[in-house]
Parts: sequence; C-alpha cells; structure tokens
Amino acid sequence: MPSSYAAAAASSSRKPAPFTTATATTRKPAPLPAPAPPPSNPSHVSDSDPSSYSSSGEETDLSACDPATASVLSTYLSVAGNGADLSKVGIFLNSAARRRSPPCLICLDPIRPSDPVWSCSASCFALLHLPCIQSWAHQSASAAPAPTWGCPKCRVAYPKSQTPTSYHCFCSKTEDPPADPWILPHSCGDVCGRRLNSNPDSGCEHTCLLLCHPGPCPPCPAVVPNARCFCGAHREPRRCAHQRYSCKGKCNKRLSCELHRCPVDCHDGPCPPCAVRGNHRCECGETMVERLCSERVFQCKRECSGMLECGKHKCERGCHGGKCGECPLRGQRTCPCGKKDYPRLECDVEAATCGSTCEKVLGCGRHKCPERCHRGPCDVTCRLVIKKSCRCGVLKKELPCHQDLTCERKCQRLRACGRHACKRRCCVGDCPPCAETCDRRLRCGNHKCLSPCHRGACSPCPLMKTISCFCGKTYFEVFLVGPRRIRNLPNAQKDAI
Repeated sequence: MPSSYAAAAASSSRKPAPFTTATATTRKPAPLPAPAPPPSNPSHVSDSDPSSYSSSGEETDLSACDPATASVLSTYLSVAGNGADLSKVGIFLNSAARRRSPPCLICLDPIRPSDPVWSCSASCFALLHLPCIQSWAHQSASAAPAPTWGCPKCRVAYPKSQTPTSYHCFCSKTEDPPADPWILPHSCGDVCGRRLNSNPDSGCEHTCLLLCHPGPCPPCPAVVPNARCFCGAHREPRRCAHQRYSCKGKCNKRLSCELHRCPVDCHDGPCPPCAVRGNHRCECGETMVERLCSERVFQCKRECSGMLECGKHKCERGCHGGKCGECPLRGQRTCPCGKKDYPRLECDVEAATCGSTCEKVLGCGRHKCPERCHRGPCDVTCRLVIKKSCRCGVLKKELPCHQDLTCERKCQRLRACGRHACKRRCCVGDCPPCAETCDRRLRCGNHKCLSPCHRGACSPCPLMKTISCFCGKTYFEVFLVGPRRIRNLPNAQKDAI
C-alpha cells in the first residue's frame, strides 16, 4: 500500500470539521445549502430513482457544490486527485446531501432521514424502508420454490438467511445510526472501510476511503508502479482499479496443444482453442482426418480387435491409444453364483458350476433365485406365489410375485374441484385432477367458463369488446365484465356495451 494511501486512511477516521456537532450552546451551525431549483428540461428524472440521474452536469464537480459531499470525498480526493472517476458515487451523494426524500419502491411513502432503511448492496443500491423489505422478503421466500427473495428493483436473488433483521448504516458497522444533521442521513460518519474490489483475481487489497456513504464504492485510487498487462509482455504504472489492461499486442502465449502460440491480441482469461488445421490420426492410428489442432485427439468408429496380454482373447473396446491391457478372465475366478473359488483356472477355461442354490436377487428386489448355480442371467420374472393385496386394500389374493392385483371398487372421494367423484377403480387416495369442464356462467352473463372444473370463483371473461364515443373518433377495448363493473362506466360507454 502506498504511503499516501495509508496516511489518508489513518487521518480519515475522524469526522470532518464542518460536520462535527457543536459543543457550545452559543455556536450555531451553518445553514445547509438550499436545494437547487428544478431544471427546465422536461426530460429530467424524478427523485424516486437516484440511479437514473445523468452522470454529467451537476456531478462533474462534486467537491465544490455541497459541503456534505465535499467532506465525504475529501480523503479520497487527497489520494486520487481531482481527476478521479466519481460519477456513480456522485449520483447517490447528490441526492443524500440535498436531504431529498425519495419514495420507497414498496409502499411509495417518502423515506425520511430518521426512518430505518435497508440498501441493496448487490447491484442497484436502492434504499427501502426496513419493515417494507422485511415483509417483502418473507412473502417472496414463502411463495418461491427455493428459499430466496429478490430485490424489488434489480431482482438480484438473496438467500433467506440474508433477510434484514436490524437497521444498519451504509457500511454496516453501526447498528441504529443516530440521526445527525451534520452528516448524511443513514450514515455513521466514519470511514467506510469496505473492500474496493471483492474479486480475488483483481489483486486489490485496499479499502474505501470515503466516509460512510450510499451507493457503490469508487474505483481504487492507489497507484501500482509495475502493472502487467494480460499477456505479461508490458509493464507501466496504473491505478489499482485499472491495473489489469491490454497492451494491444499479440498474446503469443503457448496454447494447450503445446505446438502453437495464441494469435489473438492481448486479452483477459484463457486463450481460445487452437484453430490451426492439419491431418491427424485417431488414437488407434488407422484413420487420418483433417481436423483442428485442438481436436487432434479423437477416436474412430473402428473396433480395436487387438490381442490382450494373455494372447488368447481379443480386445472388445473401441478405438483407443496404448496397449490393450490384461485379460479380465485372468487370475482368481469363481463359479457363476460366486460361492466357489478357482484360483488357478486359465482364462480360456470356463468355470464349472458348484451345484448349490444360486440365491442371486431377482428383478423384484425381494426374492432370490431358487435354481441351482447356472450360467447366464437369472430369470427376470419372479414366479414365487405370495399373498398380495390390491392397491386400495379391499381385496387380498394369492398370486405370482410379478403380477399386480387390482379390484373393481370405484373411488367415491371428491376430486380437487369439490364437485365430481373420482370414480377410478382401486384408487389408493391420489385422485387425479378433475377432467370435466367447469361450464359455469361467467360474470358477463353471456359466456361459460371453459377452464377445467375448479374450486372458487371463475376467472373474468377473456373476450374483449371495442367501445367508442358517438362520433367514432375515440375508441378502446374493455373486458366483458359483470353488471357491477358496467355501472361504473359513463352512460355512453354503457350503451355501447
């Protein structure tokens, strides 16, 4: 860490003089600057969305326009200089320093400086009421299949464990920060101290030098004397936030093929696959095909048919490289049921049956093979006669294990619609959804519900009707609703419907 960066971080732990609470009763604080008059440009955005402000004009000289903003930026500017990139931070600082009260995106009530709030720290940094976001998170997590909830503005997913439980300042160091008229609302007034870059590959280990502030932290202002480009061929002094850069020259790194070098300009991340074309042989060496160098290792469709190490059996694998390997029949062998060992049996001699019962588990998973030790697979069909019950439990009968037993009793339970019986034979209680059509008359009084039979009220009529004024110049479409909705329309529109 440069000495100037460390000294500035140490000296910034105190609140700035213009924002220190006066101890003497005769000393009165300087009045806050009056808010700027609304711009004449009609395209100016509202205060409800600070992140949509333009990055030009009012935030080009943040240190000179407002004392609160100047105090927050003073330590940072002493290290980074006046040419630092503070456009994103200035958008949020300008709104907070002017004591504007943007509305909460959930309840639409203004957020006052004394209200407990929560700020989205993942993406949009939107400011919301703490009780509003708590209710939003509980409802979203209970309704979603996964225990997560999303920010109402940027929709970034948070786990249920990160549901806010208390009111913290922007840097999360102080719980329930007191309302101080000499610092920004919802701020503790101390140095932010958050990591400027959480990416471990960035190489930045510095922390934010601003006072506790809304919005994102600015780029790291420290200077790296010998910052290397992506390919490592060029070095130059750069800001820590921009120490990873491209020198615009050829990358020239050795590719994964270990034969060619990367022809792309200096870039971040791994090099692309080698695109040099050539004639390459398959792994077994029988087929030669023109392919990309990155795909030079491939297998043809030819079977190996080479001899194993025993010299008596052929390899049954497909195209492969290297030796075919040992014979799988060499070494200790057993009878087909596995109860008797033959330690010195040659690989070309079949193992004899032992004569005992096989006892391998059959396909039913409950019974064992009753036949004597035999070669080949056991019979898949279990023919053992057992006493079985039907699915609903009304009928019991002795049948072979592989046969299912069902009775003729019809289920009389009501389906999910609450109107029709199940009527399925031998039902175990998992009645399927009702397949009947609802066919109830809709509120419009002209059509019937075509949805599957359901509980509760039917959906509104999906058909629409075009209504117009008497001269026909103005018209719009409305849903065919019931009489209650029609009574709320003007008389001319009622007549058109």
